[in-house]
Amino acid sequence: MQNHGPFTIGSNAKDAVKAAVMLEDVARTVHIAREAGPLIPIPQEHIDALYNRYQNVYGQNTDARR
Repeated sequence: MQNHGPFTIGSNAKDAVKAAVMLEDVARTVHIAREAGPLIPIPQEHIDALYNRYQNVYGQNTDARR
């Protein structure tokens, strides 16, 4: 696979294509961010908190918690 560049896999073709699209989106975002100046890393605890919120809070019915 020399000089192939990135490739993705998935449990089926649809998942592999979805991963490829996500990879391209992230690569584009990083490229644009680097053009704006030096990247400032996000602290891991902030990443973990946002991931937890996305997995456990985002999109949940808030009426059920009252």
